[in-house]
Amino acid sequence: MEAIFQPPKRRPKVYEYFEAPLPVSFSNDPASELQIYKAEIIHHHVIVRESEHIQALYRKGYFGKGVLSKSRPQHSISERWEYVGDRCLPVIPMAKYEQHVRWARSALLAQGLDEEAVSQVLKELTHPIETDLQKELFEEQADFQEHHESVKCPMQSSDQDQTMEDVEAIKSDDGEGSGFSEAKRPRRQGDPHYDPLSELYSEEPEQVNPAKLTKIKCKRHDDWIIHCGCRIDASEISGGAVSDTQGCNLSVAHGYVLVEEPGDKDADEDVKRSTKGKLVCRINPFNMMEYLQLSYEEAFFLVYALGCLSVSRDGEALSILQLWRMFRSAQPNFEMTYTAYHYFRCKGWVPKAGVKYGTDFMLYRKGPPFYHASYSVVVERSDESFQGAALRPFTWRSLAALSRTTANVSKELMFSYVVVPLGMTEEDFSSPECLKRLKVQEIIVSRWISSRERTEQEEI
Repeated sequence: MEAIFQPPKRRPKVYEYFEAPLPVSFSNDPASELQIYKAEIIHHHVIVRESEHIQALYRKGYFGKGVLSKSRPQHSISERWEYVGDRCLPVIPMAKYEQHVRWARSALLAQGLDEEAVSQVLKELTHPIETDLQKELFEEQADFQEHHESVKCPMQSSDQDQTMEDVEAIKSDDGEGSGFSEAKRPRRQGDPHYDPLSELYSEEPEQVNPAKLTKIKCKRHDDWIIHCGCRIDASEISGGAVSDTQGCNLSVAHGYVLVEEPGDKDADEDVKRSTKGKLVCRINPFNMMEYLQLSYEEAFFLVYALGCLSVSRDGEALSILQLWRMFRSAQPNFEMTYTAYHYFRCKGWVPKAGVKYGTDFMLYRKGPPFYHASYSVVVERSDESFQGAALRPFTWRSLAALSRTTANVSKELMFSYVVVPLGMTEEDFSSPECLKRLKVQEIIVSRWISSRERTEQEEI
């Protein structure tokens, strides 16, 4: 008997459009080829390097997490960006730039260079850039006023007014003035055609016209807000931050940064309050790149179930059988956890790592941006009579603690039993063909509350 899935809890604010849950093409055109994404194994970690592949895998299926971010791969060197001519450069304080210099020094010394050579390299590398770009920067700084928070991109005022009107229209369409509070304002969730659970939970928030979001660009990723999924800052509405439109050429130079040097100590207090420090263009000596890290279950699902990922090691592409054996040797009971992962993915859920709550997976409907996790899943192994050694032996005390922890974060505890037929040996698990013989059974564990039980009996 299947467990009864309860309606998940929606997030109060959703600024992202829900696309197809899997990174595959649903086009009926036979000439269209399936996009193959690339990953590589580095120190037993599955890493995706190319930015286009990172955005596609996360945006269309929420696979993996950013190595420098909490979840979505959106790490940025700075939250503040300013235009110098037609370039948009990050602004970092002097202390952070000096930290990057120390990191670069440590990296060069680790390569075997002597101290004198490293100092000479860093001296040339961190010298201020004296180019036309720097001259343009000084000209822009001369025109600053007190109320300017950033240098605006040159564009026609009519285009800017139209963009602001579009943002206001989005606010009004989202439920402003319609009786919804800020926390309960409906947000778009995308096309229910791609959601296998839409028949069970058909009620969706009000849709927003996608054409209105296509005119607002993200200052971090140089992509439309509708694609990258970042939130629309209030500063964009007021015009205080860098906001790009269709008529603005945004070119992000990752190799250069604007270092905010402290002002003159002998300056008057009024001058100090009116200036933000001198901005000097320099080369970034230590550039940290954002990569996407996939779990073993996610990587094998993309390779085995979808066929849209190619995983290589030392420059050589690995076959499905090689990946299966490699993941089994690196992660105990991989065949059990992957079976549960494959099962929930096929049912329309998005499983993410549940180590934060002491479980194997957390189940999200559609994805983390739209709903809170509904279930904390513990994967167990059993035979057809629900007997056998447990993968994670529980005592009554540890089970009660896990159940209480799960209830405190408004989730339900689920045990997912992978049923292994009698007669299967360890040799049968050496190939992914064993997945065809395995079954999954869910059991939801609820905490018994005596006071609630007495109240229900009195009502009867």
